[in-house]
Amino acid sequence: MSCRHAAVLGLLVWAGMVVAAPEVPVIAEPVRLIVSPAASARGNEIADAAIALVMRHAGLSYTLTREPVERALTSFRTGQYDADMLRMPQFDKVVPGAIRVDPHLLSTSIMSFSRSPTLAPASWGELGTLRVAHVRGIKAIELSLTGRAGVEVTNSADSCLGMVAMQRVDLCLLNAERDYGPPVQVNGVTLYRSVLARVNLHVWVAPGHEALAQRLSTAMRAAAAGGELVRIAGGNRAP
Repeated sequence: MSCRHAAVLGLLVWAGMVVAAPEVPVIAEPVRLIVSPAASARGNEIADAAIALVMRHAGLSYTLTREPVERALTSFRTGQYDADMLRMPQFDKVVPGAIRVDPHLLSTSIMSFSRSPTLAPASWGELGTLRVAHVRGIKAIELSLTGRAGVEVTNSADSCLGMVAMQRVDLCLLNAERDYGPPVQVNGVTLYRSVLARVNLHVWVAPGHEALAQRLSTAMRAAAAGGELVRIAGGNRAP
């Protein structure tokens, strides 16, 4: 083969490589994020810091909006946001087609609050025939109570705790950060808490945004591997 033919062949191979090179997906910025309020100001601070860390690792600008749980769900379903930041591992049962980002971002505790320190269930099975209340829209609790009788639904944690204080129910179930506790007294009644379950909370990306999900997954792994997420969240992120 002549030098000229070799050169032409080389150019053709190089051109084929250029044409075959995969395109890097473009992710629209700022990324629109939605999250629901935590049980306390401290919980919001932890969530904000964890989200900022992951987005910094991802190299993406973003906006963060807080909406009540049910409103946030509707907003995410209707395409107003690109990602819902703290949802249970089975959230695709609620929003089919949503893409889960692994590993998880934070963890939450499902806590029970009662009027007696001896009434402290440590699993869903131990609820038995107890009357329970919970806040509307907390899917990790709602799905676990499906088909159960004697369940009261409230619009706020204060209302839920108040129902226990007034003996309208035996337990109030809340999802909360690890160090969350109710006021020493609610309506003059001392309440006691116990941990019913621990649930990992994931970022869920809107259907069709696979490139964003992959980018966030890579960022999440980097943040977790370096120990940064644990330093921010403390006991509010299970391994």
